[in-house]
Amino acid sequence: MRLTTLLLLTGLALILAFNVLGSLYWVRQNVVLVGHDASEYLWTSIEYNKFLTDFSPQTLFRAFTFPAYRTPAIYLAVQPFFWLFGVNMDSAQLLNVMLLGVVIVLTYLLGNTIAGRGIGLFAALLVGLFPLMAAMSRLFYTEMFLTALVVLNLLALHRLRGFTHRSWSLVWGASLGIGLLVKWTIPLYVWLPLLWYGWQSGALRTQIGALWRPRVRWRGLLVAAALGGLLSSAWFWPNRTAAQLFPLGSWLWLGWFVLLAVVLYASFQRSTPVTNSWAALVLALTVASLWYLPHANFAARLLYVDEVRGQEGVSPLALGNVVRYGRYFYEHHLGALAFWVIVPAAMAPWLMAWVRRRTLNPAATPLWLSIVGALVVLIVLQQQNPRNLAPFLPIFAILATVALWSYPRLLRYGMGAVWLPLLVVQWGIFTFDGWYPLYQRNPVLWVRTDYSKPPSTGETDPGYWIGPQLLETVSAGRDDTQSLGVLVNTHQVHRGVFRYLIAAQKLNVGIRGLTTEEGGNWSDLLASQWVLLKDGDNRNVAEPGLALLARIHAGDPLFAALYTPVERFHLPDGDTLTLYHRSAGPGWPEAAPEQGASARAVAEAVQAAWSDHARLLYASPDLAVWVGMYDPAAERVEVLPAGATAAPAALDAAPSTLLAVSDYTNHALLEWLDAHAYRAATIGDDFAELAIYGKTAGPLTSLAANASWGEA
Repeated sequence: MRLTTLLLLTGLALILAFNVLGSLYWVRQNVVLVGHDASEYLWTSIEYNKFLTDFSPQTLFRAFTFPAYRTPAIYLAVQPFFWLFGVNMDSAQLLNVMLLGVVIVLTYLLGNTIAGRGIGLFAALLVGLFPLMAAMSRLFYTEMFLTALVVLNLLALHRLRGFTHRSWSLVWGASLGIGLLVKWTIPLYVWLPLLWYGWQSGALRTQIGALWRPRVRWRGLLVAAALGGLLSSAWFWPNRTAAQLFPLGSWLWLGWFVLLAVVLYASFQRSTPVTNSWAALVLALTVASLWYLPHANFAARLLYVDEVRGQEGVSPLALGNVVRYGRYFYEHHLGALAFWVIVPAAMAPWLMAWVRRRTLNPAATPLWLSIVGALVVLIVLQQQNPRNLAPFLPIFAILATVALWSYPRLLRYGMGAVWLPLLVVQWGIFTFDGWYPLYQRNPVLWVRTDYSKPPSTGETDPGYWIGPQLLETVSAGRDDTQSLGVLVNTHQVHRGVFRYLIAAQKLNVGIRGLTTEEGGNWSDLLASQWVLLKDGDNRNVAEPGLALLARIHAGDPLFAALYTPVERFHLPDGDTLTLYHRSAGPGWPEAAPEQGASARAVAEAVQAAWSDHARLLYASPDLAVWVGMYDPAAERVEVLPAGATAAPAALDAAPSTLLAVSDYTNHALLEWLDAHAYRAATIGDDFAELAIYGKTAGPLTSLAANASWGEA
């Protein structure tokens, strides 16, 4: 082995060791789950682990079609780590630590292919030091997986030489197909480089000519159709019942048959740009079809979600939308100091070359096109996620290194000697807790993002990890399923954290999210046996949830009567979480729809009879939960203990009308009320009944009437 090659391999090994060990250290020190989406990915991965206990056509079909919105690749890829190291977030994060090493190696290979080994090695060194790249290797998101496949796709695209190379063509197709199973956004990063390569190599003209003069080899087509039908049937037939749950139903077989037949037919033919390009493209579609074909309505759901998340009425050409990703790159990916030290120096040689109508490296053109093509689509779609720039980081590392190599040698070494220590310091700030004071002294200099955090300082302080203790309180000694309403939404404490812990620990607890626009209603709150809320800053709670918090803090009489604070958690930022519990009433009212309908009818009757002169009396806490879920009254409410036979305080406090909610067990109470007030009406059934009482100011006396009784 030549000395140069040995030194390069040694350097690459040291880069890998530095980055992988740094991420492993971070994972080992960290206990706080960072990120809302990460908790959702973890929960779904654990659900996969539950049904992938045996391999069969049915479980595999479910594995490739289970998530209704998110694609399945990351959930499948993490399973070996669960089997080897246990089902927890540390095991899941090992997948992305491994993928960080893959990204570094692929960055070296792409840089080496485009501009030489030195540039490839320096780019590999840079990419691991970028803050968001390090963060994505330590958290459970899809971006590290996506980035690896984007770089592999661009590498294959460069090496397939206009689709003249069969194996690299298939690598390109497989990487695109798997990438689509990781995240739907991968075509954004490769569509424009693909068109450019097709135009440069003449592959587009060749394809057009072949379509005008098609030549079909019928024997190969028949063999491909037979094999395609066999494979499609082997996949579809054992799952034909499950297939009916999807929009295409039995038509799924036909879709898979056509794709398999085409990819097999193209693969059987002699290696030419036409056959290779068809084999690669249809291979990508075939792999992706495992999820996208059953979810044929995915595009409609995606557009709906983007519309909900987007800013209504804002044009894609609005200045804020156009510059959004520049701001993301500045704030979330490099930080002010690194941006102004690296980006101007990296861009200047490229700009000077373009002014002269030249380029520093013609082979790097597809990398620029990847950035431009993705940004155009992201801006048009108004996507608002800084993680969308993660696949750009290896590309930027290569382009910046190409620019650096264009400077005179001494200047190049001097600039590199500034870039690397700066990035290493910023990397260390978010890797070692002891370095974090550097950030705290001058936060404006460094990257600002929700993802780059030290392992156990500040927002990742272990004091925020209250989930295990809280769930122990909720589930201890209880056999039935407990319901926990979460009225907290911070980076460290939110419903996703509890869903993950419940799934990982196999606890008998269900979560009600009360912080969203859809979930923050009174009925969901009162249906929860346990309620968690927080004082202080609740800005991330949606308006309905804020209204619930305001009502509780104002002393809502029904909540105060039913719920008792059982545990408080003092957070490192000074806020306090309070866990409330009610011992009466149902945990899951949805399981008893008939009782719910009866309670709703009584609640509506209360609302109809309510006035400023009325007071509401619940004969038991159980009834207060059932009827109170429909929020018939928010003031002048009293809840009697179960089995109460009299209510003198409630009767005395009632202005003139008492609305008493009871059931078939409260005869003694109703007899007492009948003896002390007059009953005007009774509405309901044995499960829940409303008795409307009038309150007299004194003894009743008879009055003379001028009309006969019949006329009255």
